[in-house]
Amino acid sequence: MAGLANNSFIYDTNDLIQVVPNLKVSQNFLLDTFFPNIVTADTEFVSIDVDIGLRRMAPFVSPLVEGTLVEQRRYQTNTFKPAYIKDKRAPDLRKPVRRMIGERIGGEFTGEERAMANIEFEMTDQIDVLNRRLEWMAAQNLMTGTVTVAGDGFPTVVIDFGRDPSLTIDLTGSNQWGSADIFPSVDIEQWSHIMLRSSGGVATDIVFTTTPWTLFLQDPVVKAAIWFPGNGGAGNNVNVGAEISRGAQYKGHWGQYDLWVYNDWYIDSSNTEQPMMPDGTVVLSGKDLMGTRAFGQILDPYFNYEALPFAPKTWVSEDPPQRFLMMQSAPLVIPSRPNASLAATVCAAVVS
Repeated sequence: MAGLANNSFIYDTNDLIQVVPNLKVSQNFLLDTFFPNIVTADTEFVSIDVDIGLRRMAPFVSPLVEGTLVEQRRYQTNTFKPAYIKDKRAPDLRKPVRRMIGERIGGEFTGEERAMANIEFEMTDQIDVLNRRLEWMAAQNLMTGTVTVAGDGFPTVVIDFGRDPSLTIDLTGSNQWGSADIFPSVDIEQWSHIMLRSSGGVATDIVFTTTPWTLFLQDPVVKAAIWFPGNGGAGNNVNVGAEISRGAQYKGHWGQYDLWVYNDWYIDSSNTEQPMMPDGTVVLSGKDLMGTRAFGQILDPYFNYEALPFAPKTWVSEDPPQRFLMMQSAPLVIPSRPNASLAATVCAAVVS
């Protein structure tokens, strides 16, 4: 009777109405906003030339003596070895003989069609998890000026891009936002000057996590810009309404800054979900960071050792039969001008 019940279920009017898609996909806001440039290198290493622009002045000299010899402007070449990624998967061989996600109850595709769809599904997910790793690198860059790489087959390595320590700020005690007589607008003005002096770069974007954003809105200077957005506010337009999006929500313009509230998460090596940027963090940066997504050489003769952002391959073992998928990449997210970003922990975390 159980078998008959199952058959009647398959062939009655019960149809699959829709597929519930995964909404927890990589958002890439930090990558696209601050690291839009993409470069590849035909070696295991990636190099970036940096023009060292010291604020020198021309020397005074008497017109009656020999001219002063001035040293040429120097540049330096920063060389980094990207991490390596090998996402290898063995899809379930029984999927082609079973109804796949989104397929009509009772089945409508052939085994070959299901197998192809399954490969596409897995490869799309491989790209998604790789992009999330790049977004994580971007977040680490902006918050600390470093990226820590750890994995199978090599020791933990901290890639330090040499950001000035004064650009990583940790407010404590009565200096934290939300304390009496502490105004976020004053801190932001001061931090922008520190960044300008350190790099010559101008901050054009402020990325808030949730709690600092609510504290920023309580600043009297910010409130004035909200209530008087015309002449008194010099064109400020700050959105104070409850609004949130996956990745980042644009909150308007204040002074010279575009304002964003950022929310994204990832699963760490202990299988625990963590925020990309811990609550309490504020980041200032902009295009002057000249952020780059660099990809090194793929160490595989199948790809002729080319430099590719994504290198997918597939093969089948004969006995027992099993298809394998592997996505290789050698990525590193690099702040070409590391002092053109500033990160501050401004309060204790409230949102995890």
